[in-house]
Amino acid sequence: MTTDVLDGEPRGLIARVRGILVRPQSEWQRIAAEERAPLLGAYVAPLAIAGAVVGLAASFVYSRFALNPALAWKGIAAALYVVLAIVGVMAAGAVINFLIRRFGGEGDGWRAKQLAVYAATPILVASLGAIAPPVAAILMGVGVIYAFILLAIGVPRLMPLPDPENNVPRFTLAFGAVALGIAALAAAFIGPLVNTGREALLGAVQSVVPAPPAPEIARGSAVEAAIDRLALSDGARVLVDPARLAEQFPESLPSGLARYSVATAKGGGVSRADAMYRRDGAELSVSIIQLATNVDPAGAAALFDIKPDAQQGDGYARTQAIDGRLFAEEVSGEIVRYIVIGRGIAMIASGSVTMDQARAAIETIDLQRLEATF
Repeated sequence: MTTDVLDGEPRGLIARVRGILVRPQSEWQRIAAEERAPLLGAYVAPLAIAGAVVGLAASFVYSRFALNPALAWKGIAAALYVVLAIVGVMAAGAVINFLIRRFGGEGDGWRAKQLAVYAATPILVASLGAIAPPVAAILMGVGVIYAFILLAIGVPRLMPLPDPENNVPRFTLAFGAVALGIAALAAAFIGPLVNTGREALLGAVQSVVPAPPAPEIARGSAVEAAIDRLALSDGARVLVDPARLAEQFPESLPSGLARYSVATAKGGGVSRADAMYRRDGAELSVSIIQLATNVDPAGAAALFDIKPDAQQGDGYARTQAIDGRLFAEEVSGEIVRYIVIGRGIAMIASGSVTMDQARAAIETIDLQRLEATF
């Protein structure tokens, strides 16, 4: 028979992690007997730094050791993870101390911090799963669930509540609800700031290391003017997340065309989302494209590939400018292509449909609404 020696002395980092994960009952009892000792710097920070380093190293390996702007952002994101991990644990301690009083317990900031720090152990350890991206999200989900279980085990030992059989589960659920609310608010406010910072960094690096010049492309004067205006004056300074562009696609379009796939892409000063619609053998591809102010006009022209005005035996190509927007129609056999370049946003509809159906797709999504939104 083995017994734990509860001598009240703080344990080493590895021993504490192993104890709280494998034998939480006895480890919480040991923690309750310990004197005050550093927690954030001696426990949370090393685990958070280890997770950040593993995640950065994994990104470097999976990018085949390529040094690029994305890797630079990964380094900044790793540092932000360490800071947010420490701030998150501090906030969790404050919430625990607040809720304990609401459930009839005695508040104690130190004990609340202990609960927050050590209950967060499985989440901090799960961040090491970044070395295996396919299972990283699963490990993190398991870590969050186990963290709540550890919190429920630790509360009776560190901050006892009256009627623990009823109050401990209620306290744990209340803490989970508050934590979820705080996380949602943080994502709503911090997420856009982080995304903006990421885009600014990538844009700055790309401007320092310019891409090789694109080959000259023959363009009609109206097309060239529209591309230059979009790229140099109406384009965005920071590109939007292409997932937001993808949200603009409706489930169906006029004539019964139903959406069955969506794809997104971002890079080189372009953010885009593409959706495929289908009905009875007819297919229509619809693209929403946002260009940054630093996009190369020649590359943008290649992206749209607008043909000069011409009349052919089985089709035609025609462009016209209306109210500062360029409209291009192309018909070749059974394939049509309808392009609209607006103020900061462009759309392309192409496929084995009629020109009226392609126009209706653009009008349904509403280019002017997208211009105002993005």
